[in-house]
Amino acid sequence: MSNIHQLNSLPKQTTINLIASYQGDFKHDNFSYHQLLEKLQSTVMHNHFMDQEDNAAWMNHRGSDYLANPKLFAHAPLTYLCVFLSETFKHNKLSQIEKKISPSVFEAILKRLNDFK
Repeated sequence: MSNIHQLNSLPKQTTINLIASYQGDFKHDNFSYHQLLEKLQSTVMHNHFMDQEDNAAWMNHRGSDYLANPKLFAHAPLTYLCVFLSETFKHNKLSQIEKKISPSVFEAILKRLNDFK
């Protein structure tokens, strides 16, 4: 497991900003959760978003807390947000994510990511 508090493991600021900008998708009348997930996955994969880090243990332990209570994201450190996104898209297919993670989770993550722009 990586030390998730190491700032040098974070993705580039431009990638964080791009992902944070997807929060605007929730405001569109024709919002598509599937399309949002496709954009997130594409950005995460294309930018090698923490793909060299192994944070599966954190995701299994702490990530489940955030899944159960997305309000926790409102005060989450940037490293937690990035680990959550990275591990989610690294280990799951879009169909799995769509079934097991509510759109409200990603809305909370993206809202919080905007605090780090």
